[in-house]
Amino acid sequence: MGRLKIRVDRLIYTTITLMSVLIIYDGWNRLSFWGVLAVILGPILAIFLSHLFGAELGTRVAKGRPLTWRERRKAFVEECRFLILIVPPVLILIVLSLTGVSYGRTIQVIILAGVASLGVWGGLAGYKAGLTGWGLVAATGYGLLLGGFILGLQTLLQPGQEPFLQ
Repeated sequence: MGRLKIRVDRLIYTTITLMSVLIIYDGWNRLSFWGVLAVILGPILAIFLSHLFGAELGTRVAKGRPLTWRERRKAFVEECRFLILIVPPVLILIVLSLTGVSYGRTIQVIILAGVASLGVWGGLAGYKAGLTGWGLVAATGYGLLLGGFILGLQTLLQPGQEPFLQ
């Protein structure tokens, strides 16, 4: 068995999806710890299940037959690697909850961590592509710019308000 390969594209769009859900959800301070945890875990688990379902169906179509237990297990193991995205937001939630930070503020920290991770992934992609100097800075900046765009959506999509100026 070789090293576990992570598909960065899936990590990125799962991060963006989670950030979007956290931005749009309203009522953080009315939830218990377990309610906040459920809102964080829900989108990641939904994406995991959609990838698992898609991988199994795609394999079934390609092979033209039902999958064996081994093929189902292989798809499950391959898709489980994306559940690693659960760790950072849950750790942030636990640490900030223990220090008494409000859930609303905690979610803001999680969203900012998501923006930072997009910058890191952009920088890593630039580095792997052989970029140096300003090219590497631009690749990192591109990830941060995307994260900033998502934060900009937060101002447009505030729950309970009209999304655009009248």
